[in-house]
Amino acid sequence: MLKKRSPLPHGGEGGANQNPTEWKKIVEKSHALVLVLPEYNHSFPGELKLLLDSLWDEYKGKAVGLVGVSAGTFSGARVVDHIKPVLIELKLHPIKESVNIARVAEAVDENGEFVNAKTTEYTENMIREISSVSSALSTLQK
Repeated sequence: MLKKRSPLPHGGEGGANQNPTEWKKIVEKSHALVLVLPEYNHSFPGELKLLLDSLWDEYKGKAVGLVGVSAGTFSGARVVDHIKPVLIELKLHPIKESVNIARVAEAVDENGEFVNAKTTEYTENMIREISSVSSALSTLQK
């Protein structure tokens, strides 16, 4: 019987640092990141942790904005809180402003716009902060 091999490396075997992936390419050419995080059992999905752990050096000095989403009323607030220590350990810089979207299936209209004007406002604030922090971090990296 043949076992299907996982696209993720076994524990301790390489990762995207040794085997370039699309994720590595995205991170390398980005000055900052925005992670849209589905809340899964009050935290983030294990697949996301595996993806994040696949890189190290590429994250250094990058600002990261967080968008927590959930099907229910908690709006992904728990996932945003849970992932911050992981991001900090990876040398990423999560910004304070985040966007939390409850009932995500109802949050966007048929034109792709947020139904709630406050969500648009929070998103714009987050993007401004990412830009400011990313600019400040880039001067420190030189």
